[in-house]
Order: sequence, then C-alpha cells, then structure tokens
Amino acid sequence: MVFLTCIVIVSIFYYLQTDGLVYIIIIAVVAELVNIFMTQTLVKSVEKKAATHFGKIIDNQKARITGQKKTIKELEDIQEQYINKIYKANLKIKEYEEKLGIKEEEGFVKSNDILPPQIPSPAKVDLPQQTGAKEFIDLPSGSNRKKLPF
Repeated sequence: MVFLTCIVIVSIFYYLQTDGLVYIIIIAVVAELVNIFMTQTLVKSVEKKAATHFGKIIDNQKARITGQKKTIKELEDIQEQYINKIYKANLKIKEYEEKLGIKEEEGFVKSNDILPPQIPSPAKVDLPQQTGAKEFIDLPSGSNRKKLPF
C-alpha cells in the first residue's frame, strides 16, 4: 500500500511539478486515513477474538473451581459422618465395658481415647526438624578427597 502510494506520488509530482504538490498532499492524507481505519478495524477484530478466547478459558476455570468446591464439601460431610459414627462406637464400647465390669487398664478403650466429634482442621505441613549442628566442610560435593583432621 505504501509502495503504491509512493509510486503514484512520484509520478504525479514528475508530470505536474508545481501543481502536483497539492495532489500529492491530498493523496497522502487519504492514504493515511485509509491506513488508520484499516488498523483500527484490525485491532478491534483481534480484541474481539482475544476476549472470546480468554472468556472461554475463564468460564472453564470457574466451572472447574465450582466442581472442586462441591467435591470438597461432599468429602467434608462424609468425614463428619464417619467421625460421628466412630464417636458413637467408642461410647458403646465404653458402655459394654462398664456392663461387663472390665477395668480401664484391662479394657481396650481409655477415657482419653473417647473424644467428642471435632470439625476437621486444614492439614498442616510439618517441616523437618534439624538435629544437631551442621559440620563445616570445605570440599565440593562429590569430592573424593579426605577431610582434613582439624
């Protein structure tokens, strides 16, 4: 487009010389307007395509997160049900031990083993504990040289 415009401008300027300057300016302005409108149309098209593409990705992620939250809630409910069942079973065991006259030392369940149901807390990450002080070694890793005696 620019090459074609330049050829037209040179040819008009060559044949019309002084009068051609006005025509050259008009052609240059029209060419720039066409260029601006084409660029604007292209930008809008690219924006629209990007918005639809990323909109689909965002919708998929929202649906995935919603599904994961639902699954987590279901698993928490199941866990709570089993905690309640275990608590009731421990109470029944204690009741049967009392009926049979088994002492706590002889029985299977101690009084501090029976706990009321608790809401599960989020998992905690245990960091490994360092034991002892680290020894300073001046050798690079993988070295076969023996350590110095001092």
